[in-house]
Amino acid sequence: MSIEKITAKIEQDAKAQADVITGDAKKKAWDIVEKAQKKADAMIKDAGERGKEDRDKQVTSRRSVAVIDGKNYLLNSKQVMIRECFDAALEKIALMEEKDYLDFLTGIVKASGLKKGQIILSRRDAAIGPKLLQKLAGEIAGSEFSISDEVKNISGGLILQQGSTYYNASVDAVRDTIESEMTQEVAAVLFEDQEN
Repeated sequence: MSIEKITAKIEQDAKAQADVITGDAKKKAWDIVEKAQKKADAMIKDAGERGKEDRDKQVTSRRSVAVIDGKNYLLNSKQVMIRECFDAALEKIALMEEKDYLDFLTGIVKASGLKKGQIILSRRDAAIGPKLLQKLAGEIAGSEFSISDEVKNISGGLILQQGSTYYNASVDAVRDTIESEMTQEVAAVLFEDQEN
């Protein structure tokens, strides 16, 4: 399964989930506004003798606070959804079938442009090292890779070492890079039909 298919599926699932969470967030935001309106109405009644100017200031202030609170809640919900999208991407990679995962790892090595070096895997992936080497030998002409005895505490992916140079293609590092680059794009996809 390609990254594009995984990404498309994640975006589709995340959009559906985002719509539900955003709908809930909007309802909660409106509940906050409604409660603030009720408090404002009660204050208006109690402050009737204090004059129209004071009353209007209180109502405007309460409404502004309620609107800001509602928007903050909605923004926080959107940020949670975006983080969950990236978490879901990592989970999809972790749940790949071995063949697809080997294709994924091979793609990472090919993308590096390297033809030799040591491959450092996670403890969980160490067992598939020989299969990865065999696949690389079949797909990269002149491949001279070896599997390092060292294992890293990474969620998946790999780290390539060539001399003193490391190419960190762990899914954790890739996620951090992609998340910082694509957060706005993911938000646009997830929330395209919703008002700000």
